[in-house]
Amino acid sequence: MKKLSILCLIIAIIFVGCNPINGVKDDATEDTSGSLDHSLAEISDYFPFLGNTVIEYQGIGNEFAEQKTFFEFIDGNKAQMKVLNPGTNLIKIYELKNGTLTEVYMEGEFYHIENMLNATSNKEDIILSEPIQVGNTWKSLDGYEREITGLDEIIETPYDTYTALEITTTFEEGRYQKEYYAKGVGLVAKIYTDNDMEVKSLINNMTSSSISQGIELFYPLKNGNGLSFIEDSFLFRTNDDIKELMESKMKDPIDDRLIPLLPKDVSINRINLDRGEWVVKIDLSDNFIEEINAGSSYEYELVQGIVNTLGKYYDTDKVFISLSDRPYESGHLQLEEGEIFKVSTEDIEELE
Repeated sequence: MKKLSILCLIIAIIFVGCNPINGVKDDATEDTSGSLDHSLAEISDYFPFLGNTVIEYQGIGNEFAEQKTFFEFIDGNKAQMKVLNPGTNLIKIYELKNGTLTEVYMEGEFYHIENMLNATSNKEDIILSEPIQVGNTWKSLDGYEREITGLDEIIETPYDTYTALEITTTFEEGRYQKEYYAKGVGLVAKIYTDNDMEVKSLINNMTSSSISQGIELFYPLKNGNGLSFIEDSFLFRTNDDIKELMESKMKDPIDDRLIPLLPKDVSINRINLDRGEWVVKIDLSDNFIEEINAGSSYEYELVQGIVNTLGKYYDTDKVFISLSDRPYESGHLQLEEGEIFKVSTEDIEELE
């Protein structure tokens, strides 16, 4: 299992904050008098849920201040963001409701893609609150004061110079954090100050694109020498269905020395991670056995390839396979209800 020290995770969450925003470069619009009009400003202006946008931040003062963010899933007033930094991957779920933007869920060590928008909330941290005016204050999850301290603050970043909303969180013993949000963009800078020490995250690139997700895939070899694995990747767009991407990869190896894990007429009905038992469950169409038309050794290799691929991606050693909602059963292999297949990578080498 992938592990990160508690210290690294604390630094990544607290000092970096990990509340970045994706968007498109667009400073707040000036009115004819030359001053910014905030009378009708809403949180969504400063924290847009924009899909298919990758934003990168330069880190100064701490290695975990460098990060990349991407909205994986957006549904109405809720959005799930992936935050990638040199120490870990996190997901954060934000909800915009009743004039407040709240971080309602966070999970670290999150290296796969999974829609968690309906997960039970595990925190209630108000990030922004209306009205958008100087002096508006509220409490953070930890009881510290957050305040709108500026509306038209000029902030320079490696990517651009912005006119931004300034939010200040005041901690104890001379520590505070300032976050800068630009209209139509989101978070453009975050500066944490501890007396004479500063840690900065500054936007340095923003692109309208999908995000690349690495994956290890295990396939049988055409030469009959068992299983081999390859390092591959797929491009994920906001709100993509992970089962469709996984099915495509299982059916189409990038090397012609490998046998596909799924015949072209077999489909994946669903993939889900049972978080109670930490078991990956995949349901295949019930024509899988008929389509592979395989002897016991070949069938075992295909099944083990599916199990290893899913287990490694979801970071578990337990996989349950069903065929149109019935536990896997053929003339060679059979699962009873509640039984699982186990990931086994011993003696499996990477394809050279």
